[in-house]
Amino acid sequence: MGFNLDDYEPVASRLDRFLKAHPDARVITDLVHYLSDVAVFKCELWLNGEIIATGWAEEIRGQGVLKTSHVEVCETSSVGRALANAGLAGSDFTKRPSREEMGKVQRMQGDTAITENSNLASEKQQNMIRAVCKSMGKVPPHNLQAFSKREASAYIDSLKAGEQPAPTYDAPEEPF
Repeated sequence: MGFNLDDYEPVASRLDRFLKAHPDARVITDLVHYLSDVAVFKCELWLNGEIIATGWAEEIRGQGVLKTSHVEVCETSSVGRALANAGLAGSDFTKRPSREEMGKVQRMQGDTAITENSNLASEKQQNMIRAVCKSMGKVPPHNLQAFSKREASAYIDSLKAGEQPAPTYDAPEEPF
């Protein structure tokens, strides 16, 4: 099964739209399970004192980004699931999963042909962003694993120029 990660919207983009549309909304995440390198998160979206959606995610410590950041990836995935359940699934309703979730599918398949054709930032680019952010006393972007190669390059250039880079997304921001 082949797919293009660029067809799926990152969680950060969905979350940004949700919070702009509902500035007093609350996004509450909870690590409900962590044992033997398995993390499970639940996310609740609250609006006007009521839960409007929930999302669950599970990650297992593995290789690459999951070797050190599986908990963070799991939390982000739970937020993405909750946003999708609230109707924020991007401009194409058939692309309900987030880019991060489809990245997980790609990792689980272990399909090197799909991985080689992926436009995701390389491990080297991600490590460069982490190192430069650390040297500048900044926190790397939470959605770094979802950056495309182009986004990572632009982010690195902005950091080196001393600018405060803004995250960019390949998916256009369209209203529902």
